[in-house]
Amino acid sequence: MTTVSLVEDDSSFCDLLKHALSKVKSIELVSIHDNAEDALREIPQLKPDVVLMDNKLPGMNGVECLRRLKKVSPPLLCHVLMLTEYEGSDLVFEALKAGASGYLLKGRISAREISVAILISP
Repeated sequence: MTTVSLVEDDSSFCDLLKHALSKVKSIELVSIHDNAEDALREIPQLKPDVVLMDNKLPGMNGVECLRRLKKVSPPLLCHVLMLTEYEGSDLVFEALKAGASGYLLKGRISAREISVAILISP
């Protein structure tokens, strides 16, 4: 079972992902966070295999949240896939430099492709 935490402030997109991932028996969505601050507090205790992280969040952005998750002690052994609306944005480049395993384009990816990306990450 691959465990996933979602950090996303768009409730419609969260609902779509939650519904899509619930149909995949080998994926368990263990948490949803609508801001980076809550994610930083809770994800280290949950220790998911994969984190789906929105680039643009209210308050702290996804890249800074990723940087801070990479510094927690003991280290998290999870893959972070960034969610973005814009291919080639500076935030995508910064996320990859900060240690993201990859990124997914929100408007151009199907539920099946998201599931495959999650399953090949760990």
